[in-house]
Amino acid sequence: MSSNAPRPVLTPEEALQRYREELCLHDRKGRLVVLPGVIGTVFFRGGSTLEVRKGILACFDRFAELFGEYMKGGRGPEGTGNFGRRTPAGIESIRRAIVETPSYEAVEAVLSSTDDPDAAPAYQIGTLTSRALAEDYQMPGSPLVHKKGTDRLMSYLKFWMPMDFVNTPEGVRQYEAFLRFVCQQLPVCGGYGGLSAILPYDMHGYLSQEWVMAQRFRGLEIDSYAFLQGKEYLVGSYEGKSMERMTAIYDDLHPGAKVARYGYVKSVNWYTLIGDLFVDRLGGEEKVRAELARPDINIERIGKCLLIRAGDFPWLGAPEEAWSEPYLVVNSVLRVLRNPDPQGLQTNVPGAPHADREGTRRWEARFDYRDAPPPPPTPLIVPLKTN
Repeated sequence: MSSNAPRPVLTPEEALQRYREELCLHDRKGRLVVLPGVIGTVFFRGGSTLEVRKGILACFDRFAELFGEYMKGGRGPEGTGNFGRRTPAGIESIRRAIVETPSYEAVEAVLSSTDDPDAAPAYQIGTLTSRALAEDYQMPGSPLVHKKGTDRLMSYLKFWMPMDFVNTPEGVRQYEAFLRFVCQQLPVCGGYGGLSAILPYDMHGYLSQEWVMAQRFRGLEIDSYAFLQGKEYLVGSYEGKSMERMTAIYDDLHPGAKVARYGYVKSVNWYTLIGDLFVDRLGGEEKVRAELARPDINIERIGKCLLIRAGDFPWLGAPEEAWSEPYLVVNSVLRVLRNPDPQGLQTNVPGAPHADREGTRRWEARFDYRDAPPPPPTPLIVPLKTN
């Protein structure tokens, strides 16, 4: 006999009380290798420039101000070593390298609460930036020359705290304040924030666990390969017979040109960040605000980005939970921004379940209403602007 009682929506504290043992995995040595956290991931342009790298440093410094007592490990850009224990002098070298690394070299930097690359850290912030061309580059078979200093790629920054952190209203406020700070410092094009499984720095042995947990707990973000996700947010167009025989190339969607990259968002979560490109694609900020005008959905503009929050706290999506209505409503408006044919969110894991292309497509559609049509196909030609 089935019950007609309404299904609950768990707070983070209630979810942890019920599922902490399932969400926390240990290896044979007793090390914690998977734990639940609350993440923030943002993608931004101009990562090779000194101005943007100063913004990255500001984010690292603020994170260290908040959680410095936990910071004991990390990794710096080229020349500062691999992931491991960091003394105060070592952390200072990472700070300097963020702004002193030449623009034609990428910055890959991490500050972490663990110095063990095989253990999952409770607190961490990391970045991987784009790089500028060190010299002029002529494309093979094309008269086009990319000038020295050109940077057409996306950069990313990701941070997290343990899930316990958002068990209280004060913890939620601190998380949100830091996410806002990041968006104030960087030219954010898009991103997301919410609950996610946290893996070790050397994560490849635990990708299948991340995938399996995301199937059971619908609110968990699959984000181990966030450093590759930025390419989905890129846009670009060109003129010519093909991308191998271009006569002109644009860093934006030039009206009437052929589409090289159309730009997509990944999915939605507790926080979904969309830059002006995506806001315009939805019909403008006024329309977005009107379609999401509910007391349980908050919209905030910071710079050229909208921060959309679905509910007062992040949702785990345990089997017995009701679907989070704010998540569903936000998805119903933003789903047209998804890639109709996404790449896999994880690399291949031979013989084990993982987020391949088909699994990724189904996972990104998890908040779609049953009768929702597929996302619109990618246009071949950039639409002409109309007044």
